[in-house]
Amino acid sequence: MSEMLSKRSKWTYTTSGLGRDMMYALYSTYLIVFFTDALGLSNWELVAVGVVIAVARIWDAINDALMGIIIDNTKSRYGKFKPWLILGAITSALMFFLLFQDFGLSGGWFVFVFTIIYVMSDMTFTMNDIAYWSMYPTFSSDPKERESIGSKARIFANLGMFLTIALVPIIYQNYAGGPKQAFFWIALVISSIYLLSQVMVFFFVKQPKNPLADIKQPKTSLKDVFKIITKNDQLMVIIVAIFLFNSGYYITTSLGIYFFNYDFNKYGGAEFTIFSAILAISQLSALSLFPVLAKRMSRRNIFTMAIGFIVVGYLLFLTVGNVLPMSMIVVGLAGFFIFFGEGFIQVSVLVMLADTIEYGQWKLKTRNESVVFAINPFVVKLATSVQILVVTLTLAWSGLNDKVIKPLTQAREAAAALGTPWTAEQSRAFIASNVNETMLVALRVSMIVLPLLFILGSYLVYRTFYKIDYALFAKIKSDIELDLQKGEKS
Repeated sequence: MSEMLSKRSKWTYTTSGLGRDMMYALYSTYLIVFFTDALGLSNWELVAVGVVIAVARIWDAINDALMGIIIDNTKSRYGKFKPWLILGAITSALMFFLLFQDFGLSGGWFVFVFTIIYVMSDMTFTMNDIAYWSMYPTFSSDPKERESIGSKARIFANLGMFLTIALVPIIYQNYAGGPKQAFFWIALVISSIYLLSQVMVFFFVKQPKNPLADIKQPKTSLKDVFKIITKNDQLMVIIVAIFLFNSGYYITTSLGIYFFNYDFNKYGGAEFTIFSAILAISQLSALSLFPVLAKRMSRRNIFTMAIGFIVVGYLLFLTVGNVLPMSMIVVGLAGFFIFFGEGFIQVSVLVMLADTIEYGQWKLKTRNESVVFAINPFVVKLATSVQILVVTLTLAWSGLNDKVIKPLTQAREAAAALGTPWTAEQSRAFIASNVNETMLVALRVSMIVLPLLFILGSYLVYRTFYKIDYALFAKIKSDIELDLQKGEKS
């Protein structure tokens, strides 16, 4: 019989997601924006950054697997997760802060220094990320309890993400000292909040005893990792589905700020913040509703319903400014449908990934939380590499970066250096006179059409190949418990 996770531990763990995702949202959503709207990178520098990030994923594949092995094999007075959680938090907070600083470099030297800091930020955040999420399935083996903890964790994570997404544009687009100084303070504050949240987890989360998780087994090797992943067919399904879905989702969210600034032409206004508030409400509503719907609907039906909402949202985005008017009502409605559906997908994927741990234990007779949850950050990073390539190539090849964004950045920085106020109205007038239809079509295709194809592909993979439901999981859990009882008697 498993112990219950205490209320203090549950709330400390779930609320800490706010700080983690504030930091990750800054990194994943605004790193390229920092390079274009604050540093004013040239096209070749921008594309070089995109290539570096994509190539760095090759190392990530090895690093994530190694980190999963190291954590699974760790024994300490604090358990196997907490030492890496706190070490990763301290080092990655520093690396994330450095990513948003202007060192006065350009050309090859800029790309070189960025490469070092970026690779270090990935490696250090991996320590924290795998350790943090690997703790989650050890809290309980009860599906309903997992859904409850998972939905709460995602609620606070999304709240942190939306605070960052909503507030950063208002700050950097209107800060009197210019975008560079704005990003310095933004990065300092958010990295500090992230670090504090992980210190709280280290000291105040107490893991309960879980008979299914507290088993003795041989140390995991790199060869074992390959077997754990490839022989667990349901884990392989989730890997492909997460990659396709996240690729589409991240491309849309990354290009969203460019849509508002240069297509909707609302640079410096509150429209993107209003949009972020709509998205926060929609996703938090979905995350709150998930445990309720899970009692009445199968996960498969919830997943299908979510994809339906997302498709409707993308179709609305396609028509805005063409068939339907370019207004906050239409744009907000499209965003609501997309992110309401995405909220259900978040919890579904988290719970399904946790379920593949018991599935692998049932099928392979070995339990590897950290190796399985190392897959999640790796797939997320792989998806962000696709996102970064699509975003940087879209901005460079469309002409939006060198003909609109860079000249606007230079004008704003020059005004800040002279102490001359630069208004949002000046930015919008500049954008209106320099943006052309070719740029906007390229932006729409990359932001809407391509992501929709990725997401539909994700659903096709899930619907065709994923088979773990409540009935199968109950059998898996029963068989594992029976095997453990036999082992105790022998």
